[in-house]
Amino acid sequence: MDFGSGLLEALQQMTTWSFLLWFFIGVLNGTIFGLLPGLSGSVGIALMIPFTFDMEPMQAMGLFVAALAGQNFAGSITAILINTPGSSVNAATTYDGYPLSRQGRGGFAIGVSAMASFLGSLIGIAIIIALFPLTRSILLSFSFPELTMLGVLGLAVIAVASRGSMIKGLIAGMVGLLISFVGFAPIGGDVRYVFGQAELYDGIGAVIVLIGLFAVTEALSLIVHNQKVATDARTSRLGRSQVWEGARYVFTKPFLLVRSSVLGTGIGLIPAVGGTLAAFLAYFQAAKTVRDPKFGQGDPRGVLAPEAANDAKDAGAALPSLAFGIPGSADWAIVLGAMIMHGITPGPNLIRDQPDIVWMSILVIIGASFVSSSFGIVFAPWLTKVTKVRASLLAPLIIVLAVTGAYGLESRTTDVLFAIGFGLLGYAMRAIGMPVIPLILGLVLGPMVERSYLQSVETFGGLSAFVSRPISLVLVILTVAVIVFEIVSIRRAKVSAEAKVEGVRSATRPFTLAVIGGLGVVAAGSLILATDFREQSRTFPVIISTIMLALVLLYLAVAAVPVLRRRFGGVIADGPGMEQMMHLPEGVLDHVDEPGAADGDDGTQPARQVATKVETTTAPAEAVDEEATRADVATRMRNAIILLVAFAAGVWLVGLAITVPVVLFLLMRYVGRESWRSSAIVTVVTSAALYVLFVSVLRMPLEGGLLLPF
Repeated sequence: MDFGSGLLEALQQMTTWSFLLWFFIGVLNGTIFGLLPGLSGSVGIALMIPFTFDMEPMQAMGLFVAALAGQNFAGSITAILINTPGSSVNAATTYDGYPLSRQGRGGFAIGVSAMASFLGSLIGIAIIIALFPLTRSILLSFSFPELTMLGVLGLAVIAVASRGSMIKGLIAGMVGLLISFVGFAPIGGDVRYVFGQAELYDGIGAVIVLIGLFAVTEALSLIVHNQKVATDARTSRLGRSQVWEGARYVFTKPFLLVRSSVLGTGIGLIPAVGGTLAAFLAYFQAAKTVRDPKFGQGDPRGVLAPEAANDAKDAGAALPSLAFGIPGSADWAIVLGAMIMHGITPGPNLIRDQPDIVWMSILVIIGASFVSSSFGIVFAPWLTKVTKVRASLLAPLIIVLAVTGAYGLESRTTDVLFAIGFGLLGYAMRAIGMPVIPLILGLVLGPMVERSYLQSVETFGGLSAFVSRPISLVLVILTVAVIVFEIVSIRRAKVSAEAKVEGVRSATRPFTLAVIGGLGVVAAGSLILATDFREQSRTFPVIISTIMLALVLLYLAVAAVPVLRRRFGGVIADGPGMEQMMHLPEGVLDHVDEPGAADGDDGTQPARQVATKVETTTAPAEAVDEEATRADVATRMRNAIILLVAFAAGVWLVGLAITVPVVLFLLMRYVGRESWRSSAIVTVVTSAALYVLFVSVLRMPLEGGLLLPF
């Protein structure tokens, strides 16, 4: 069977009722698991495998590929509505998707995401069909130096992502890299930074970090200030017209759509790189190439670019997966395993002997993307109503769902502790204006850069391969260009003297210095521990720990010494960029640093502004006494943090089954100030639903704790 006739054969089999039934089940699976942070689409695909043993190979493949392609857009829905990406590939969508929800335009953002996802997938498929004859030469062009420089280019984006305060962003990126070193070293065999805990041998998963930094942190922000997600008066515009407005908007930006899709497809072609890098690179190329950017403030182009690249990536990843049997992503790795289980061997012989399987996979990607996006457009008016739910109900539910989702990954209580810990870290970072996205980039790209670099040195005998190989050299030049461009942009930016003074004042608050100093202690400890590793295992930890420690010492020196602060204060000064993108909680800095300040002369926001921004359940904000409002926010924050710490301790001591209902009730009653009746009803219903999901549906036993081991 030649490759062209395989298309007709695939179409004949795909139009049967049995195939269409399994196709829709796959799309539904991907959509549901994509919507649930922590329970990613990969989990959904894996859970379906045992139920397909008796299925026809073509139907089974349709099921798996449909689940794979249906998850990406679903993950953007939670990223847009509650600032919680369904998986790491949707993290970039939170930049502008969530601010649009805050403005009451969540339906518009979902419309943009839905149409960009479908068209991105369509463009990606068109590209890989055209590239099939060139597949071998493209894949063989990428070796260890190219993979290293691709990761370095992604890390260089940290410089771009850290616009609010570049030094804070760089420190955050170093933190992410240090986290990525936990567990087995990629080369050398050392076990690093595990402190005798077997659960850390495989490292700290990116999904756990995402759940903490986004879901838990955002829920804390909402409940502390008692704010709904959508605070704009336009929240009444949640009809389908708003969704279609977003879908039509994508067609007004054809060049951005094509650029982002081509970039996503290209990243997908490279095995094991993944969609996170594709989404972030697409976002930042958009930020640097469009006119009048307002990225981080609710610019729909910041949703269009990463979502188009994200879905195009899956199309690109299909090519190395099917043509060579090399997984283009983690999801494709699971699908390839299922293919082998059903007697289908991916690789060059698949294209020659079973081209109908290849064509079916291509068509299913398009179909699943269309169905999933249609789901978003149809149901967006109802989905966006979550942005109108009061924080006292929504935030505790987000925290509980996030924490239980973290448990659902590996059924480990340690993941719950990490999710809560990273949630508190994220809240502290946001309170001092430190961006969290560089931390995610460092965590995701760190292992690839370290492994590829060491393999490059071992294979090619030195660093010459990075400049002697054409593609690697081009990536080196691009990396340097990104950094130089950003430095030049910062130098050319016109900042008033008053803004500089305010930026330095903001950057030198006591709480800010305490957090930065704490990270310096972490860097110093990491450096000391790294000296015990073997040479290959300690190279990157030593380099990154040293750089991070130097950045922290530079920051503290400039902040502490008046002469240095006057001369070099701009190095550490906060700016208006990244902090807006990270949705800095209003008023947090006021009560954290100077509880008694009310006139704003310490560089914090005047209390009157805080009072107008914080919604309360008792009276309009403008009529609330300023000091009472500040005290109320401080009390909420204190109680919420105490309960989160108690959550972690309870899971460790008595397990998840007991701790979840207790903490959920206390969060609603004593932080959200809900009534006894509402708190009890929501607690009972939510706890029962989670128990049925984990124990009855997913067959995941809820482990006990140290005191109740059951």
